[in-house]
Amino acid sequence: MDKTTLRAFVFEILRKTPQTHFHAIENDLRRLTEDYERHDVLTLQEILWELLVQGVLAPGKNSLNLNLPFVHLTEYGTRCLEDGSTLVHDPEQYVEKLLEKTGGRASAFVQHAVQEALAVFLAGSWASAILHLARAAEELFDQLTLALVHSGHRDGKGTKRLEAATRFSIGQAQLAIQSAGHRTLPQALAETVEPQLSGLLALMQGVRNPEGSPRQPRPTKDQVLAFFLLFPEQCAFVYHLMDALET
Repeated sequence: MDKTTLRAFVFEILRKTPQTHFHAIENDLRRLTEDYERHDVLTLQEILWELLVQGVLAPGKNSLNLNLPFVHLTEYGTRCLEDGSTLVHDPEQYVEKLLEKTGGRASAFVQHAVQEALAVFLAGSWASAILHLARAAEELFDQLTLALVHSGHRDGKGTKRLEAATRFSIGQAQLAIQSAGHRTLPQALAETVEPQLSGLLALMQGVRNPEGSPRQPRPTKDQVLAFFLLFPEQCAFVYHLMDALET
């Protein structure tokens, strides 16, 4: 079985049995699917150890069984299962969802930045995750700026400030938000320009000072998780906005 499919079954099992042990999880897998084969146990072990490292699982089941192979869902792991945050702990599925949301249009740069952000987040570095995710936001604002300039030339809108803005900067992002807010757009898009784009801008502001110099971010795990959960929808919004500008 491929890792993404197997991981989904593991999450399903943990929802029903938050206190368990490695062998019980394997037995539950055999009952859930006929596709699980003996050699898949190595992939299962990889997944379970990754979840331990990521803080979704912790050793022990109760006061009488405190060590591995007994495990239990942590408070963080329980929240992830309840609110859908487990998506962040499944990098392949996260990128698939990003591509699905954007109709396959998320650029190679954005995909790579997101993959790097997920890798360091799952390794326990919240600050590094924000830095990589902010790079993806900068790329999106740069693409949006080009679309605004192109449509502005076509429609006779002023674009001098946008064209003069430093690429991949907070200033460019702020001008793009202002410009998009003054364009004629479908009502559904127009009403969400500010909240959707401001969320992406917040990512950039977390890693750079207003003048553009680097800032050392110190986010919490929950703050980074929130950015990850919002990002696919925000990314899709930028591409929908560019489509609207084009038409």
